[in-house]
Amino acid sequence: MRLSPGSRLGPYEVLSILGTGGMAEVYRARDTRLGRDIALKVVNEALAGDPELVRRFEQEARLAGSLNHPNLVAVYDVGLQDGATYFITELLKGESLRQRLSRGRISVQTALDWGAQLAQGLAAAHARGVIHRDVKPENVFVTSDGHVKLLDFGIAKLAEGARAEEHHGILDDTVTSTGGRTQTGAILGTPAYMSPEQVRGEPVDARTDIFSLGALLHEMLSGQRPFPGGSLVESGHAILHDDPPPLPEQVPPAVAQVVRRSLEKDRDVRIQSARDLAFALDLLRTPTGTVQARGWPPPSAKRLRLLIALAGAALLLALLLYVGGQATRRPALPQIEQATFREGTILGARFTPEGRFVLSAAWDGQPEEVYSSVPGAVQLQALGLKDARVLGVSRTGELALMTRPHSRTRIAGTGTLARVPGSGGLPRELAEDVHFADWSPRGEVVAVRVVGANYRIERPLGTVVYETSDGWIGDLRVSPNGDQVAFVHHPSSGFTSAKATWSATSGKVMVLDAHNAAHVLTRDYVECQGLAWSPSGTEVWFTAGDSSIQDTLRAAPLNRTEYEVYRSTGSMRLEDIAADGTILFSADESRRDISLLLESGQIRRNLSWFGEAQPVGLSDDGQLLAFGDIRSTPFQEVLALVRQTDGSPPKILGDGLALDLSPDKKTVLAKQEAGLVLLPVGAGTPRTVPTPGFDVQDGHLFQDGKRVVVAARPVNGREYRVFVFEIGSDAGPRPISETPVNQNPSLRVSPDERWVAAWDTQLAPVVIPIAGGKPIRLGDLAPQRGGIPVGWSAGGDLWLQSRVNPPVNLLRVDLATRQIKESRELSPGDLTGVSVMWGIRITPDGNAVAFSFNRVRSRLYLMRGAGVPSN
Repeated sequence: MRLSPGSRLGPYEVLSILGTGGMAEVYRARDTRLGRDIALKVVNEALAGDPELVRRFEQEARLAGSLNHPNLVAVYDVGLQDGATYFITELLKGESLRQRLSRGRISVQTALDWGAQLAQGLAAAHARGVIHRDVKPENVFVTSDGHVKLLDFGIAKLAEGARAEEHHGILDDTVTSTGGRTQTGAILGTPAYMSPEQVRGEPVDARTDIFSLGALLHEMLSGQRPFPGGSLVESGHAILHDDPPPLPEQVPPAVAQVVRRSLEKDRDVRIQSARDLAFALDLLRTPTGTVQARGWPPPSAKRLRLLIALAGAALLLALLLYVGGQATRRPALPQIEQATFREGTILGARFTPEGRFVLSAAWDGQPEEVYSSVPGAVQLQALGLKDARVLGVSRTGELALMTRPHSRTRIAGTGTLARVPGSGGLPRELAEDVHFADWSPRGEVVAVRVVGANYRIERPLGTVVYETSDGWIGDLRVSPNGDQVAFVHHPSSGFTSAKATWSATSGKVMVLDAHNAAHVLTRDYVECQGLAWSPSGTEVWFTAGDSSIQDTLRAAPLNRTEYEVYRSTGSMRLEDIAADGTILFSADESRRDISLLLESGQIRRNLSWFGEAQPVGLSDDGQLLAFGDIRSTPFQEVLALVRQTDGSPPKILGDGLALDLSPDKKTVLAKQEAGLVLLPVGAGTPRTVPTPGFDVQDGHLFQDGKRVVVAARPVNGREYRVFVFEIGSDAGPRPISETPVNQNPSLRVSPDERWVAAWDTQLAPVVIPIAGGKPIRLGDLAPQRGGIPVGWSAGGDLWLQSRVNPPVNLLRVDLATRQIKESRELSPGDLTGVSVMWGIRITPDGNAVAFSFNRVRSRLYLMRGAGVPSN
């Protein structure tokens, strides 16, 4: 039945035709009751003439309408009018995946993203017993905002008509999408994407959709169908007997392995669930270069290639065990369910006594807010607690919150500790400068508080039982019986492993016993964040990693050796463990980019290259940017680069942590293992600046190119101070001040080279005279834990960054009067997932500002069935 504009089916007014297929016509229509545009699909006359097919169509449409998932097209209504069966879906804007593929293959990151979304949608459908059976590019819609949705759930079942689920062969009669019997040789489905069991005419299950999605992934990554053929018989033969062609070399081996396991012809060897496939694809999207390296690997090129090969083989083996098991023995794998679907950063999550979970998240660029949900639900319920972070949940359901956190990261976040009923209400404030907190079984609060550079554990609140000035304390949790407190100690400096170097989140698990004596429970890890007690209270579970990616859930018994519980294919962080053993964990996708803001307000984005960039120098004319970046390898290559700010490709100058760009734009100062090095921007050879006996943290070149001012400390010392090194001289460093500075001092030298500004150990700006003399302290200008020096004006005013959370304020300060002469707001634009803005560089005329920002996108997952691996 063909409809014309202006005609109506029930309350739906037809506006225009969108398309025609073998089974239905699709129209753009208007819901006159709700005043919204929808898609109206009307079954064609061939199907409408078979009452049994119409009955099944209506049944499947209602079933599809019962599904509620962001990656499944929403079905609003189904009806019958004048013999025509129709149903109503959401109206999507964008294009089909087939249209997108017509322009070429999809990038690896995008294919992983879209594949994970489709697998999540299939998992939701499979959980309701719905098998799609026709996953293909024509049934995938890519919306204008980058999301993908599966279309036409249930239509494949309709096409089978009333035929019994019996075994039949490829040359048997079957039912087509037109609703009638076909000639010999016809078969249900789309040949290039059918599973082997579909080709053989066997009953299908959820693994059928896994195979079809694997074929879809292969085509997205390669641009070609994995099982091409000029006829149904040719395609069917290829599906049953041929291996898909290898994926392009640009596709990482781990990704190719997941695709191959999805396309196993034996469904018992194939990836067994869409949920597992979604998790594997989602974690493969997570970059491995997410730490700030503090050192550089010394191995030879030959050894490096060997270690890279070994690391790659280990990753492939781990992924193989995860997604499919071995042919002779499959270890028991936990079930994983995605719990959140919005864009943003998750900063805390806990189970509640009644089986719900609460989380704090910054969605869509908005401040943190506290939400509640039930496992299995898609929607989150806001509790009306804004600008707050979940720290703990008591046995009575009361929340411990950090209100007004100073940072959108767990590393630097401190704020005001407050308690509030689990149902919401007004928080009651308890203490300032709290970093982490948890409830004891008796309803007392145990907390980590920050006092200056020291971190203290107060048990209960107000009673200091442990303190460290070496690094920081995170992830504090009280044991179920209340006798012990576990936490992660992150040292301010640490170790170099065979795989990666120490970072700000390196650490080990420690425990305070009932007498507040501290015990080390685990070894050191390059990455260690996320901790919870097992329900029995006999083990501490935590997430850690031996390289730059935190990929392993581990258990540390109190009386024996720690062991591995679960290894993922990407980064994960343990949030909590419920009484029944269900695990709540989050996975982050992190990237650091650079933007350039011109006086006109134009922002050129993505001036970084590998995704871990931080600017270190911007030329006075604003045309050349020097920055450091990290290329992901098993050793995390730390590189110094330059690029024109017009967006031209960057130039890699060499290994080392970039520190500064010389005023003449000819040299970049970098830090290597042997000391400082001068890397030429143009022709020339690098020159080393030895710094024996000193750990250098930051440095800037003088205009004459013969001196460098650095923040350094003796190798065995504890405090960083400011020194001047003479390049090419045997004379040792000259200290210019006894004022200790921060480990990340943000040194900035004034245009007349009389002053160097730094960030001190009290997190306040200080201006030190280079020739010697009394420093100028400016801590009262930026009391909110900011005041980071970012540059100087041509007139000698100092620019300060007042905070690190976006949007930040830039303050131009007159040193003589200590007055703020100008204030600017600086932001990367889209604040979704943006937690920190750092490395700001501003030209003397103030017309150009370069800055880096971290963007983290998090998702929350539930894991059931985790435990000691089976033999």
